[in-house]
Parts: sequence; structure tokens; C-alpha cells
Amino acid sequence: MSEKKYHYKIAKNRRSENFTAEASKYPQGRFNPKPCRECGKEFTPFAPSHLYCSDECACVAHDRRRMEKAYGMTLEEYEGLVKSHAGKCAICGGEGFELVPGQKSLIVIDHCHATGKVRGLLCHNCNRGLGLFKDSVESLKNAIKYLGGSFEEDYKLEECNSS
Repeated sequence: MSEKKYHYKIAKNRRSENFTAEASKYPQGRFNPKPCRECGKEFTPFAPSHLYCSDECACVAHDRRRMEKAYGMTLEEYEGLVKSHAGKCAICGGEGFELVPGQKSLIVIDHCHATGKVRGLLCHNCNRGLGLFKDSVESLKNAIKYLGGSFEEDYKLEECNSS
């Protein structure tokens, strides 16, 4: 799988073909070349707010800012995490799925809401499952006992696949 598949989707990024500024309306009558904020390559912008030489650089820069702001990690650390997990969920081993059409990341970063510490990568279902159990180890242990049938004697539960 391509590493880009795991980068976050740009929510409101303006694609370069949508810039509407006209150089003739500015005092110098043109836009001066400037370095791309992501790769450093010099390019001629379409507008003063045009900061990246390509949509790809804009996407990577957005991903970089999001990782830093949301999880306190660099994009390179995130890509290392994806590689160490082989792009799979740490709980079920699945590759995840597209929750929203066009979504870039099939697996998500799981983190402790109390400390903010990143724990690993999970599919949407496993991540939601932990959230619904409120990250309670005790509740998860009880769920395992319940699924294993050890509560049957106490609660006289019936087999779940009985017809």
C-alpha cells in the first residue's frame, strides 16, 4: 500500500486550478516566484496566498500540521508507525475500511484521551469499540469473560446462536 493512503484528507484545501487572483490587479502586475513551503522548490504562485508548488505538497503540509497539532508527532513518526503496523489494525489485524467516501486513511491513530499519548493504529470499528468501553480494562475483561461463556452459570445465559 502507498504511504499516502494513510495521510489525512484535506478538508478545505483549495486546489491550484481554483485560485482566482489576477496578477494585473496587484501593483507589480505579476506574482514573484517563491519557494514552496513544503519542498523548497521555487515556483510562480497563482495568488499571494498560494504557498505550495503542487497540490501534493499542499496535502503533505496539511498532513504534517495535523499530525503535530492533534498528536504531537511528526509526519515521519506517523509513517514509521504505519510501517511498524504493516498498515493493519493493532487489534483485529484488518486493513480498515473507507468510513466516508474518498477518505484517505483506512486506519486511524488511537490515543489516550487522558494523556494524549498515541497508542497505535486501529481500524474504525476497533477504535470505536475501545471508545464505547470508555477505555476501561475492567469492562473489556468482563466482555471477554462474557463472550467466553464464564458468566453462563451466574446469569443462565443461552447460547447466542441457538435457533
